[in-house]
Amino acid sequence: MTKLITACAIAAAASTASADLIRITATGTINSSIVSGFGVGQTMQMELVYESDGNPQLISNRQAFFVDHIRSISFIAENGWSVSDTGTFGQINKYDNLANTDGIQFQVAANPLTYQFTNPKPQAVDFDDSGASVFDTVFINFASSSGTVWDNYNLPESYDFTQFDATQNALFLWSTGSFLVGWSNVQASVVPVPATPMLVLVGLATAARRRR
Repeated sequence: MTKLITACAIAAAASTASADLIRITATGTINSSIVSGFGVGQTMQMELVYESDGNPQLISNRQAFFVDHIRSISFIAENGWSVSDTGTFGQINKYDNLANTDGIQFQVAANPLTYQFTNPKPQAVDFDDSGASVFDTVFINFASSSGTVWDNYNLPESYDFTQFDATQNALFLWSTGSFLVGWSNVQASVVPVPATPMLVLVGLATAARRRR
């Protein structure tokens, strides 16, 4: 009986295993802007969490497109604009040695039709607008000039942001224009996965062993 429960515990624990969730955080400064309320020199903070597992929906011209892998995203701007959303939405584009660059782009949009290349379209993000300007989409970009950051189409579970010497920014598109944020202090980490199911199963196996 003990062996059976222990085996069941291992099998159940394996079935509860999930892909790593990767958290990217960054602080930045607005480098250029034609959107009222977002001035050059203002600061912004970002947190983005995505699931690293799963195959791309489309591979084309050395680019891999992943749909609905983003799990949460938030921005806090110096002018008071603060937004966040959770769920499954957005599109991730990982490109390998396209025009001598490697990189990754995260895109979230207010309208599913804004997303390109993939079908069905990813889910939209629910962001508040700012004043007279209506939020459209944001492209979060990390790119290297060397073209040697990676050589596959899996979503990365770790980063060396010093390699992305070509681009580390976010382009925000609004109904009245756009602004560009240049990132600094960019970091990535694995989001801890709760271990409660495993602990419960191990506890059941131990209790059964003691009863015997």
